[in-house]
Amino acid sequence: MPANNKVSVIIPTRNEIFLRKTILDILEKAQGDIEVISVLDGYWPPSEEIVNDPRVHYLHINQSGMRDAINAGADMARGEYLMKSDGHCMYAPGFEKKKKKDIPFY
Repeated sequence: MPANNKVSVIIPTRNEIFLRKTILDILEKAQGDIEVISVLDGYWPPSEEIVNDPRVHYLHINQSGMRDAINAGADMARGEYLMKSDGHCMYAPGFEKKKKKDIPFY
């Protein structure tokens, strides 16, 4: 993984009805370099639910379960920091900067 300041948000999901809303909220509230990786476990959302943004990536897997979905997203991530989110969450402005401050470095 490259040394950078990017946060990769991994969202493992199966038929999540609020996925688009969550992705849009993450993109709106992030204040730094970010990417969103939505791992679609066994389904494709309707085309109107897809967020067309260069920071958003979709990965389709065939009903492998949450752990495999998270690992597949982590393998795809390009950020130095990884964050797992559910597909029905909302965040505060600058959430990723606040989280990075709380990470201890050894």
